[in-house]
Amino acid sequence: MAKNTLPKVMALSLSTWRRDSGIHTQTDLFKFWDPDRVAQIYLKSDLPDTPVCSRFFQISENAVIKSVINRRAVGREVGNSTAVDIDTQRSIEAEKALYKYAHKKKNWFLTVVRELIWKTGRWKSKALHEFIMDVDADVYFVPIYPVVYTGWIQLHILKIHPKPYVCYLADDNYSYASCGKNIWAYIHRWMLRRVVKKLATNCTEMFTITQIEGDETDRDFGTKSVVLTKGIDYSNLEFDDRPPHRPIQMVYTGNLLIGRSTSLVEISKAMANINSNGIRIIFDIYTPTELDKSTTEILNQNGCTLHAPVAKDQVRAIQRDADIVVFVESLDKKHRFDARLSFSTKLTDYFASGKCIFAIGDKAIAPIKYLETYNCAVTCTDYSQVEQKLRDLVNHPEAIVDYGRRAFEIGRENHEESKVRETFIKTICRASKKQ
Repeated sequence: MAKNTLPKVMALSLSTWRRDSGIHTQTDLFKFWDPDRVAQIYLKSDLPDTPVCSRFFQISENAVIKSVINRRAVGREVGNSTAVDIDTQRSIEAEKALYKYAHKKKNWFLTVVRELIWKTGRWKSKALHEFIMDVDADVYFVPIYPVVYTGWIQLHILKIHPKPYVCYLADDNYSYASCGKNIWAYIHRWMLRRVVKKLATNCTEMFTITQIEGDETDRDFGTKSVVLTKGIDYSNLEFDDRPPHRPIQMVYTGNLLIGRSTSLVEISKAMANINSNGIRIIFDIYTPTELDKSTTEILNQNGCTLHAPVAKDQVRAIQRDADIVVFVESLDKKHRFDARLSFSTKLTDYFASGKCIFAIGDKAIAPIKYLETYNCAVTCTDYSQVEQKLRDLVNHPEAIVDYGRRAFEIGRENHEESKVRETFIKTICRASKKQ
């Protein structure tokens, strides 16, 4: 189907689309569209920078906070060429500092307060109404996020300008599994569940990122979910079957939030024993996450080295040169179910690299179940397994190549980009016809 004959889509997103963002799932999906037939409403201070979309409407968090006091309506249309003035730059920096602090010091009480600020903010503006009317989309693309205010805004738009809409659930944003014993986490999840239920129950089509999440979503909301993950372009990829380095090179690239650093600490402890009589394996960790002093020390010894984050193109090169790529979630009670239904884009990147995947996570979470179902990674579901399974790879380096080959082929079988593209386009087109 030609790009200019595809439906006009408006994405109702949390973050804007930028080339330099570490998250490209949505932009990868819409790169098959005519950019003049894609618009986005988003809720951050950043300005867009992407070739996949031509029109944007911004409702920034800083502006919403100010509107609670001054009662002035907020929201404006922006574009890829919108200049970053001093006030905008200050807002971007202030917002990034706020998110950095929030990730580092998770406080569910403040999270609930933040939702209430958005609830009372003046984002229901004439400018928003006119933008939606002018774009006149055929269908809305509505990702469901773990914050309530995006749902409030999405539901408001769907109410005042009803059109068919396609939801996308990529995490467990409905069950109470990740709340632990924190009363404010329960209160927040109760608030979130109300908007998720309204969005999911009434959607025209539903995407989920795993089959497990699809089964739960269909059970809870009566949907008929379509599984959609990030696609991999295999047209220029070949499996690299070279033998592992000596010493074996292992890498991790990405953030270490929600307890992931604890799992890396366990790897470092295991390496202390494996390397006790000489360096047999090294581990390079590239992360933007600020860690405490004791964690930093442990991740800079035993053959481990902690590095600053690198650009996306460098990440690919680092992964291609490695022998083992590491995927971790926390096994601590506080965080072990945070990724229960997710499927990290990191895994599809790892499949594309054709490298042996060494994974740590609870046996009940979707990523670990997937890796074990297809036998395409070495998985540890208890910290007591880490040293022996890592030692087995060191003692049998041929297994590293075998696991890399399995990961590469599973990626081709289940995540090839043309299949993902066909699924996405067919579903959006089907939804747009149900007006």
